[in-house]
Amino acid sequence: MSEKNSFSGLGMLGGLLAVGLIAAAFILGTQFKNFRQPGTITVKGLAEKEFKSDSAQWATSVSLHADSYQQVLDALNTHRPALKKFLLAQGFEENEIQTGAPEITRAYITEYDENRNERRIPNGYDGTQSLTVRTNKLDKIKAAHKAILNLRAKNEYIEFSAPQYLLGNLEAIKRDLINQATTDAQQRAQEFAKTGGGKVGTMRSASQGSFNIYADNGSSEEEDYGGTYDKSTIDKQVRLVVTIEYNID
Repeated sequence: MSEKNSFSGLGMLGGLLAVGLIAAAFILGTQFKNFRQPGTITVKGLAEKEFKSDSAQWATSVSLHADSYQQVLDALNTHRPALKKFLLAQGFEENEIQTGAPEITRAYITEYDENRNERRIPNGYDGTQSLTVRTNKLDKIKAAHKAILNLRAKNEYIEFSAPQYLLGNLEAIKRDLINQATTDAQQRAQEFAKTGGGKVGTMRSASQGSFNIYADNGSSEEEDYGGTYDKSTIDKQVRLVVTIEYNID
C-alpha cells in the first residue's frame, strides 16, 4: 500500500468518527432535553363522610273506587278527614301537611271474546287524594309510619309509602367533599412522584365523578342527583370522587 493511499484511508476514518461523534452528541442532547421536560400524572381522590338526614317527606293518601264520579268525590271528602286527623294526632302541624287535589279517573275492566279479542268495559271511577308530610321531626315520622298500620287495618282506603329521609344543603356538602377529595388526590400524586424521584407541579385538569349518597349500610339502588341518592335511612354515607391531572417536574 502506498503512503498516499494510507493517508487517504486515515482521513476517511477520521471523518467518519467525527460524524459519529456529532450524531451521538445530538442524540444524547435530545434525550437529555426530553428527560428534563415535565411529565404528568393522573390520580383519583376520594372523600367520604357520614351525615344524618335533617328532613323527611312522607306520602300518604286516600284511594277508593265508586260507580260514579260524584260518588268518588263525595267518598274522598268523607274519608280524607280521618287521615288528616291521624297525622295531626301524630304531632305534625297544619303547615307540615300538604293536601293534594283529588285525582279521579275512569276505571275499566278487560274482557275477551271467544276469539280472544280484547275489550275494555267501563267500570266506575277510581279516586285518590294525597296528604304529604314534609317535616324535620324525624322521630315523629318513624313513629307515625309504624302507627298508620293500625289505621290501615281499620280503613282499607288508606294508602302510604315508606318515608324518604333527605339531606339539606347538598351543594355545601358537595363543595366540602370536593375540597377533601382534591387534598386526597394531591397526596396520592405526591406519593407516586416521590417514588419516581419527581415533584408534583401545577394542576393541569380536574373533573368530578358522581356524587353518591348511600344508605347507612353503604348500599343503594336509587339514582338521583348525578349519582346515587338513597332516601330510605336517616343515617347516610356520602362519597365523592375527583380525577386530577398534575404536572410532574
